[in-house]
Amino acid sequence: MKRLFFIVFILLVLSCFNSSNACSIFVTEFTVYIKSTIVGEDVTLRCQSKDDDFGYHVLNSSKVDYDWSFCQNFWGSTLYFCHFWRPNYEQVFDVFNNTIVKHCIQGTFDDNICSYEVRDDGFYLFKQDNYVWVKWFDWKQASSTELPKEYTLSP
Repeated sequence: MKRLFFIVFILLVLSCFNSSNACSIFVTEFTVYIKSTIVGEDVTLRCQSKDDDFGYHVLNSSKVDYDWSFCQNFWGSTLYFCHFWRPNYEQVFDVFNNTIVKHCIQGTFDDNICSYEVRDDGFYLFKQDNYVWVKWFDWKQASSTELPKEYTLSP
């Protein structure tokens, strides 16, 4: 009996460290979805966490959205933030953290989406818990009209 318990335990531990993109049974998969509704201006964004940097992306009439999926860590401390730029404006904020997560949960392990709309007047989060768009942040006046020197577009 002890041997069976040990084997089951080892299999469960290994599923936590699964190297595929699928989440284990102990963590939940999320997608962050960002869409720009701004017409006639590019919105440049750079999203990252402690471990991942997705590079710079431009949202405009040719490409209106950007998204990525990930498995929330076992401790629930996963954090992603994004820096946004447009002419004369910028903003930086967490797009996923342990507070925002409650607005993204749809009740399943693999269908949880944090949806943001980038609008002329600010940033809106779709709250899954009551199905409404809520203004999350305003744009801030840009400290500089230039993007950082390391700026290069991701493919």
